[in-house]
Amino acid sequence: MNLILVGCALQRETRRLDCLRAPRVELLTTGFGQRRTAAGLRRYLDRNRPDLFVFAGTAGQLDPCLQLGTVVCPRSWKLEDGREIPAHAALLERLRSAGWALDEPGLTVRRPVLRPRRRAELWQRHSACVCDMESARALAVAHQFGVPALAVKVVSDTAESSLRDFWRKLDDNLETLAQALQRLLPILAGERPEA
Repeated sequence: MNLILVGCALQRETRRLDCLRAPRVELLTTGFGQRRTAAGLRRYLDRNRPDLFVFAGTAGQLDPCLQLGTVVCPRSWKLEDGREIPAHAALLERLRSAGWALDEPGLTVRRPVLRPRRRAELWQRHSACVCDMESARALAVAHQFGVPALAVKVVSDTAESSLRDFWRKLDDNLETLAQALQRLLPILAGERPEA
């Protein structure tokens, strides 16, 4: 495996994952929202071709069983219109083989989901564990360029948490995500775990 691209929508997310930077790992801030993420990733992939792409960052809880700070790796990402973009099958198999639990689909939405009632509606309608505003589009662009991809997210807000909780716990949640990615990237790259 030569190059792993780790992308995030927000600069703050990318900065917090700087510990992942290594000769074979590049970090990219795509921009907030579906349109900016798709455009930012396309610009990068027009010039570079990573061996795999991991879209990382924060996501809102839809499944009421998920707790703040939980890292999830959905097996696919849905759009609100019902289209579903799967994570790359070989990457999912590497994670399964290493004992990682794969989660229900994620959902990419157009606007932030703030109200508990709306979270419950989306969970019921889409059976999605979390929601964000970019992942489905990021995976779709990677797929168009033939780059194996998946998205790994940390739950940064829940039906019970407030916007103040989101900002107060953001750095801790991103640190949890960084630690998970440090364990996960070698598995995705096909490296054997150390004994």
